[in-house]
Amino acid sequence: MAAAAAIDTPFGHSLPPEGPHTITVHAPGWTTAIRFRDGDLTIINQLKSIYPRFFPFGRAAQLTVEISKRIGVKEGHSVVAFLSPDVLASNREHAVSEWRKDKRLKDEDMKYHVVEIAGLRLYVVEFPMSKMMGAIFMWQHAGLTFSTRLAEQLLPQADTFAYLGEFQNEQGVPTPTYLPEVESHELLRKRISGLLMRACVEDPKQPVQPNDVYLYQTGMAAIVRFHETAIKVRPFPVVVFGAVFHSTWHYFEEEPTGMKHYGHCDDNDLNEFEKYLDEGGKCSYVFTEFPSNPILVSVDLVRLRKLAQKHGFYIVVDETVASFCNVDVLPVADVIITSLTKSFSGYADVMAGSIVLNPNATSYKDLKPRFTEAFHNELFAGDADHLFKNSDDYLPRSIILNRNAAAMAAYFQTQADDAKVPLTKVLYPGHASAATNLQPFLRKSTPDFPEPGYGCLFSVEFETAEQTKTFYDSLAFHQGPHLGAHMTLTMPYNTMVLGRSDPVYHASYGLSPNQIRFSAGLEDQDSLVAVCQRAITTLLEAGAQVKEGGDLASEMIAGQAGVEAMAAGEEVKTGLDLMGGSGV
Repeated sequence: MAAAAAIDTPFGHSLPPEGPHTITVHAPGWTTAIRFRDGDLTIINQLKSIYPRFFPFGRAAQLTVEISKRIGVKEGHSVVAFLSPDVLASNREHAVSEWRKDKRLKDEDMKYHVVEIAGLRLYVVEFPMSKMMGAIFMWQHAGLTFSTRLAEQLLPQADTFAYLGEFQNEQGVPTPTYLPEVESHELLRKRISGLLMRACVEDPKQPVQPNDVYLYQTGMAAIVRFHETAIKVRPFPVVVFGAVFHSTWHYFEEEPTGMKHYGHCDDNDLNEFEKYLDEGGKCSYVFTEFPSNPILVSVDLVRLRKLAQKHGFYIVVDETVASFCNVDVLPVADVIITSLTKSFSGYADVMAGSIVLNPNATSYKDLKPRFTEAFHNELFAGDADHLFKNSDDYLPRSIILNRNAAAMAAYFQTQADDAKVPLTKVLYPGHASAATNLQPFLRKSTPDFPEPGYGCLFSVEFETAEQTKTFYDSLAFHQGPHLGAHMTLTMPYNTMVLGRSDPVYHASYGLSPNQIRFSAGLEDQDSLVAVCQRAITTLLEAGAQVKEGGDLASEMIAGQAGVEAMAAGEEVKTGLDLMGGSGV
């Protein structure tokens, strides 16, 4: 394991080693995080790498430009392309929705085209560039994208381009070609089903088979494709427990069937949910992260299972944070959804997601035939190959991620226990009552994985936003979005993602703007703790105590006005919302 070296990654670049498919970006400093969130053009122009689901970037952007040129889009317009025509209707619904606010489009703003490159059909939406962030919802939040590797393969074959025509309101389009599967697709399904069957909490009656595993181009795509199928069976609201990834939130909150949210994830929330059900309330399925990003709470899945048996809803568990090397939720979950982009891949250079149907659940007989019929492969062969290679060392890497997160969280807990340190809370299952709900689902110890844990993620919370800023600016880790990578990453997640999206509500159930999220990497444990110690020492030496006025929490809520004051008016504002934090 390498020591945690000084950060010399240039601003706007990815974690090393950088390449054409890396998906992280180093954007150090609190002020940078705010400017990044608010679409400051001077920040955007410096980006050499970024999570490609935010908007087409790198090779995907190059292919998008190539398509624009070849179909002759008019000046001031751009395009986004999808692999499946059904996405066009969904994208249109979101584009014209009131949720898009000032980026809302009209039907006449959009044109629909179909093109073909090297035999692959792409379904293209043309739109005014000024309303880009309203036009790409299904790319940015639903994750139904094409990858940079696919774009890299198609670009040299641009001379095979064929224009199949413009179509009105996405009707009458040619049938999709989708993507061929290769050996790695089946190997991934076998690997995932095998991991789900190792060290189980209790022996399942029926083992998960490879054909119970469905692969997608992103974790969000898996969530969306499940939702589309589930509501056909149970067309009712989705009930969400705990915090969820911000794109999951934005997708659910805009769905016509509606969303109910129980953020605290505690017994009171479960009591309220049970009352809702007993009074005739409907639920398509419960969706919960286990534990949840970024506050690491976990719902009582055993009690939820009893309610599901009584009322007939599904339980869908996203265990991306803990990951299926650590937790076994098959005894209670109908469906397991995972972002394979995170610790399963581990090297931050490929995106993918999976859905696993539980063959022991009563829902299986309803869901299995529908997934068999509806599924089409959109995970590019090159991504499947790379993901399979990356995941070769998934278990030994996860041992290190568990250990490093636990070590840093333990250090911070000692500081939270010290009255002289303005650190108020460590959000990590090992230091919170939420572990009570998670413990029963930790896998059994095995020689190759002797101590199942809680995954790579934890957060810390300070008394004031000024202290949070001082600490973050002193923290010598890579800073930016993502989790589960080979190097430690930190970010003011709540401020960056929710600063323009009802931060007061999200803070009400624990997502404070005074929190910093950590994703542990594979560096030397002692070196990581030493970096944390230096940041705390700097905070104490700075004397960043509670101050009158100047509280950056108000900046988070105030939005751009606060940013402009903080940066002395030097930023150039744009309509870009890279994180999609305001739902656009």
